[in-house]
Amino acid sequence: MFLRLTRRRFLVSAGSAAAVGAMGGCISTNKATGRSSFTGVYSVEDDIRLGRQEHPKMLAAFGGEYDSRLLKRYVERVGGQLATSTEYQQFPYQFTVLNSPIVNAFALPGGFVYISRGLIALAGNEAEMAGVLAHELGHVNARHTAERMSAGSLAQIGVLAGAIGAAALGLPGELAQAGQQVAAASIQSYSRKQEFEADMLGVRYMSKAGYDPEGMVTFLSTLREQSMVEARSMGLPAGTVDEFNMMSTHPRTVDRVQEATAAAQVQRPAQPILGRQEYLANIDGMLFGDDPSQGVVIGRRFVHPGMRFEFQVPVGFRVRNEPDQILAQGADRSAVVFDLGVARTSDMTQYLQSDWAGQIRLKDVQAISVNDMAGATGWTTIANGGRQFIVRLVAIRRDARSAYRLQFVASSDRYQALKDEFRATTYSVRSLSAAQAAEVRPLRLRVIRATGNEDVSALSGNLPYGAFNDDWFRVLNDLPQGRQPVANQPLKLIEA
Repeated sequence: MFLRLTRRRFLVSAGSAAAVGAMGGCISTNKATGRSSFTGVYSVEDDIRLGRQEHPKMLAAFGGEYDSRLLKRYVERVGGQLATSTEYQQFPYQFTVLNSPIVNAFALPGGFVYISRGLIALAGNEAEMAGVLAHELGHVNARHTAERMSAGSLAQIGVLAGAIGAAALGLPGELAQAGQQVAAASIQSYSRKQEFEADMLGVRYMSKAGYDPEGMVTFLSTLREQSMVEARSMGLPAGTVDEFNMMSTHPRTVDRVQEATAAAQVQRPAQPILGRQEYLANIDGMLFGDDPSQGVVIGRRFVHPGMRFEFQVPVGFRVRNEPDQILAQGADRSAVVFDLGVARTSDMTQYLQSDWAGQIRLKDVQAISVNDMAGATGWTTIANGGRQFIVRLVAIRRDARSAYRLQFVASSDRYQALKDEFRATTYSVRSLSAAQAAEVRPLRLRVIRATGNEDVSALSGNLPYGAFNDDWFRVLNDLPQGRQPVANQPLKLIEA
């Protein structure tokens, strides 16, 4: 229902222009997998070109590069060691730490590998991080992206060419969007076979670099635990995998990874590297959670100290800070979407109906006042997935040129139960003074040694997950339920 720059959509966008020329194709033997694969018109050189071309867009979409020279050098060193064993040495391998709390890692063609600081915080040792980087190198060297884009090109060449041509002629953007939606449906997440290949190759690279390949399995277990906590915090079944967890783009199980490890047929290093102490030393002091320069989620509150505003979402809604909007999701597809819009008119009812809603005719449009700020609201209904949804729009004047905008969405049968909560969110939007904004401090990950007398509830207090702080602390520290830290155990602690 909402536009998101997911991995799938990003790859469709990256590959759409090239699809116009994909009238022929070639089948070649991949040096990494040893099998024949169809990569269309995408050569190894095209992989490099495309990676370089899309790298700035990837940075922009995920908060930019994390500003830590220490962590940058560390990840580059580990990634560089793994890359020396890859089959395509002509790739200009580049490893980037993204300034994002999202737990994910991915790669562009040509050797551009990305890992988020959210994932780095979750991993427990160097071998686990190496397993993530090696898996992405596996996708790069198996040239899975070229395969997927070529398959999409063949299936959708007519639709994509028509959409691109329409955009070039200045026709309505909906035409181009429709073409991309069809293409997105045909280019799915990596297949089980491709994930198996990436794991198999990753284990090969890990072993040659001296790492314990078991790190790939142990981190997968941690991802599963984190997914279960995320799901419970959103009121979803415990086995639900969050869409921004690495598992959504890399659907794998422990059994399959172990099968890939056996299939790799590599000799386990005599003294495999785990690197826990060095890992913890390099992540000590790292930013945790949201970067205040991009706004901070604190429980149900979203606070932006730089732009000096805040608001609070309904009970049971999980807030996610995205590059172009704040998305809060509740049960049964209910949602609150917050963003900023250009608003040059001083009449908020006019802005709401004419500038924002456009051709959509809103019902019951009325002026409101929110904490001494002029605003307006109105609603409409939409059909989606065979169901009726009510969408209420709220626009609140921020300054002479912009407005805060909220979209409240719920199914027709759920909206009445959420009506008061949505209203409370509207009237929670407020400006912050300079002093109030200065009080917002970033969270940082600190490594300490347990004395053996600590209690998990006391140690987890600074985490931003409310009732789920203890669960998150246990996931971060691989600490099973019911167990307390033991003396001298290194722990990841979150400090304000």
